[in-house]
Amino acid sequence: MSVVDDTQKYEDWLHSQCDVVEKGLVKKHLRMADSAFMFFRATLYRFARKIPRMVSHLADAPRVPSVGDAHIANWGTWRDAEGRLVWGVNDFDDATSLPYTYDLLRLATSGLLSEIQALSPSQQAAAILRGYKDGLGSPGPVFIDVGIDWMKELVRRPSARPKEFKAKLSDAKEATPPSEVVESLLDQMPSGTTHVVYRKWQRGGGGLGRPRYLAIGQWHGGFVAREAKAMVPSAWCWAGNASNATYTSLDLATARYRSPDPFMISRSGYMIRRLAADSQKLDADDALVRSDTADWFAGMGYDLASIHSAGRVSPDQVATDLRRRGDKWLSTGAELAVEQVKRDFHVWQKHMASQNKLGERR
Repeated sequence: MSVVDDTQKYEDWLHSQCDVVEKGLVKKHLRMADSAFMFFRATLYRFARKIPRMVSHLADAPRVPSVGDAHIANWGTWRDAEGRLVWGVNDFDDATSLPYTYDLLRLATSGLLSEIQALSPSQQAAAILRGYKDGLGSPGPVFIDVGIDWMKELVRRPSARPKEFKAKLSDAKEATPPSEVVESLLDQMPSGTTHVVYRKWQRGGGGLGRPRYLAIGQWHGGFVAREAKAMVPSAWCWAGNASNATYTSLDLATARYRSPDPFMISRSGYMIRRLAADSQKLDADDALVRSDTADWFAGMGYDLASIHSAGRVSPDQVATDLRRRGDKWLSTGAELAVEQVKRDFHVWQKHMASQNKLGERR
């Protein structure tokens, strides 16, 4: 089955799960033709269906609480209950239970498809596995103030400036969310918030097409914002590689070795979270500007290990399985995945070109 057919089937399924924003899907289709990296971000459903057969030897690894979509732009920052600035995965839309190898493979593949050219496939894989092994040995949250050089970029990036962040939200179009979404958003705003306005936007890669609403208001002379994003089962469930009744987004976001965002809740089929200049997902452009690339990949590996360690399988069991796989499985698997993604990407580009020509004739 081609990627065009899979995309249609996945989107037919998506329509049965939420009130799809059609303009979001149009935007998604166009972005999928822009670059192999953007295509990869937008097509987890294809990855989930194809990869388990392509690297079948990875399927027997211990199953853990899985991010499901652990690509390099799926990390961000937030404030925990003590006001500490935390870095880690902050998007668990596709959380489920999977072999631990799949999150690592997804991460390594995303790095090879990105604009980062500082590391070879083997160097990148080695960095990820170095951090992952460290995380299995001592899982825990990652705080921005720990003194790691590459983390300085997280607080200096353009989107972390309050003025630029506020302007980004203000560009979203005004909207009237469903009443239950309005209620949930207001419940999460500080008591006494005034001048609340509601907006809608489409963000990300794989999430394009899902309803997303904003509530923006004033509180004690300042700007506050909350987002509600429609949740659907993981694309891995659609592909038949996971059960719906495993781990939820909130399970992983608040797991044992996390220092969670206290503003993140799940209600009425939506994930509600606080948005601020220091509490948001990193944009791809932010994520690709790194001087200490190997340590950055190691940090992501460490964070994944901390997430995986909170499941029923002990970190020691995962570490034992990891040792038996040797040193080359991740780089080899990622290179195979890259080849598959690029083949699909070129098919999608041709499909979009033919659609454009058909539109011109009409």
